[in-house]
Amino acid sequence: MKKSLLSVLSLVTMGAAFAQTPSPDWTISQNASFTVTAAGTRFLDAVSSNVVWAVGYNGLAPSQNYNWCSRTINGGTNWNVKNIVPDTNSYVLANLEGIDANTAWASAYKKPTQSQGGIFRTADGNTSWQNMTPAGMYTNTASFCNIVSFATPLIGITQGDPIGASNEYEIWRTTDGGLNWTQVPGSNIPNPTAGEFGIVNVYTKQGTGNFWFGTNSGRVYRSTDAGQTWNVATLPTAISTNAYVTDLAFTSPLVGICALNNNGTAELFNTTDGGANWTAITPLPANYGLNDISVVPGTNYLVSAGAGAGNNVISYSTDNGMTWTDWGSVSIQYLTVDFADNVSGWAGSFSDQVTASNGGIWKYSGPALNSTSVPPTAAFSLPTLLCSSSATATPVNSSTGSGPLTYSWSSSPAATISAPTASAPLFTFPGAGTYTVTLEATNSVTTNITTQVVNVTACSAPTASFAVTSSSVCNKVATNFTNTSTGSPTPTFSWTTTGSSTITPSATSSNVAISFSTAGVYTVTLWAMNAQGTVSTTQTISISNCGPVAGFNVPSGTQCTVAAITPTNTTPANSPAGGGALTYSWSCSPTAGSISNVTALNPTITLVNAGTYTITLKATNTSGTMIATQQVTVSTCIGVEENSLNASNISVYPNPAKDHLNIEIPEGFSDNYSVTLTNVLGKVILSEKVANKEKINISFASVAKGIYFVTVESKGQKANKKIIIE
Repeated sequence: MKKSLLSVLSLVTMGAAFAQTPSPDWTISQNASFTVTAAGTRFLDAVSSNVVWAVGYNGLAPSQNYNWCSRTINGGTNWNVKNIVPDTNSYVLANLEGIDANTAWASAYKKPTQSQGGIFRTADGNTSWQNMTPAGMYTNTASFCNIVSFATPLIGITQGDPIGASNEYEIWRTTDGGLNWTQVPGSNIPNPTAGEFGIVNVYTKQGTGNFWFGTNSGRVYRSTDAGQTWNVATLPTAISTNAYVTDLAFTSPLVGICALNNNGTAELFNTTDGGANWTAITPLPANYGLNDISVVPGTNYLVSAGAGAGNNVISYSTDNGMTWTDWGSVSIQYLTVDFADNVSGWAGSFSDQVTASNGGIWKYSGPALNSTSVPPTAAFSLPTLLCSSSATATPVNSSTGSGPLTYSWSSSPAATISAPTASAPLFTFPGAGTYTVTLEATNSVTTNITTQVVNVTACSAPTASFAVTSSSVCNKVATNFTNTSTGSPTPTFSWTTTGSSTITPSATSSNVAISFSTAGVYTVTLWAMNAQGTVSTTQTISISNCGPVAGFNVPSGTQCTVAAITPTNTTPANSPAGGGALTYSWSCSPTAGSISNVTALNPTITLVNAGTYTITLKATNTSGTMIATQQVTVSTCIGVEENSLNASNISVYPNPAKDHLNIEIPEGFSDNYSVTLTNVLGKVILSEKVANKEKINISFASVAKGIYFVTVESKGQKANKKIIIE
């Protein structure tokens, strides 16, 4: 089962545009330049007070697939539209996320199969889009791409459905702005429940390391380390077979809400511990918009958007979703909403049903949305491993919360802290051991505490070395490389090669197998890295073309029909070692009577007609395929007896004939033979069997005038004569 967001996109309410009254705080009407009337806003991402990215759809025909992306860099005064994917038949967009004025990312799944998918990026302000999907991503038949999202311009994730025999969620991570991606190990992700999958565009992020995504089983996955490891929590409700998380929004790394469609019933939950535990908000609050939820950055404001009967609303909450205040618009369908800061917000709706260039997006025009009651979230990072010879480090403090924050640092066992109440003091650890560093962040609301473990150990600089352990080195054959590097702590590794190659299981594994696509001389480099430094070593490796040298022999000379020949396959003796086991495929053109076994080493080939045949052998191993051909000539072989039974020594007279015909045949064939008269259409006019006569007379007074053929057959041989009957 797969899901298409198009199936839940709102349909524009006919005639609604003629009775709309905007909210006093949402009075600025803008148009995203989508090309149809009643265009709806499918995704909306406000990057700054000037930069907004949007994706649209046809509100009168939501099932039609479009790949529009629109961008503004002047706060919505002007928008430019491009297609993320050139056609509308290959991909369906799953989410959109802007990075800055020039860069944005989109995820998509394949339309024909409703599966798999890819990730796309523009780096030139929506002028062009490139498919950035690396090899191996979303290629499994069970794959389904749901989102792509970036915590920082460099660190991002893309998340897809469970795949493979291990049935693990497919999550990939980048640390270089999407140029390279590494799949998160399944051991770092809690297992899905039976039939569970993620949902397009149902995710959120907060700060530089927190991601959440929802599933169809009423569960919320969360990561606090930018996607490296994950936990999961189940919403506290009677989960049906169709309990779809429909939205997630967090005002801080700890405080947020989750919306659920539980078999058609809308439910709402909130959390104050980052999603480890959830509490149901009952009854469902009035004025809550069911289509989308967003946060106002730097505040505790949640904003909701609603569209459809009884839910045409845009509203806000300042108590983590417990109550919602309607902004006061009338008959406006709000599809999506997003804020860049506390004064810059946009809400997607439908453009005019008559004129496509009118309306479609509302811009916030009200007062600044300020809050002084956001509780603190303590957050910091330190190296998880330090060497005892230089065990000093300064934490990166990423704590959040409204108003001025105060800090208190401590360590157990004790470390020397340069200023325990500073935002980021210097820590000096006295010796080897495991230290727990604690940060307390406090504001006028409350105090929040977080910890991190730092291991201090004796270190030695890494050395890099490896050996090639394969007995042969062939193209397209995996060559094993054994890592013999040393260092304390154990180094991490990175393998690179010149030329085209495939490294398994990954370029960061300790021991790898590398397959080179073509013959040649390559340089293999191993990098070894630990806290004491980074070193590398290289080796050159010569790769041979180990593809087979196909060859075979056939009997010499002309063959007789019916000819049965057995070619002698010479390929095994001529094929280089190391290319892997050989397989064969035989064929014959024109088609032979039969080939005993087309994959045999030496099959029997039966040729049933005279002519020249081309016999082909394809020999294949891991390194490649080679083709060899030979020609065989087949003719109708003539024996001693047939030499004497031919048209030149058979007498047929008179010719032309009127009512009878004399036929004389050579001696030796007169004991038993047959005579047949046929017309030019091949119809037999008469047929006679003869014994012990060298001469016969045939009467045919009733035969019509015309051209005929006399065929004499004896001892398996035939001879033909053409006659005319007057």
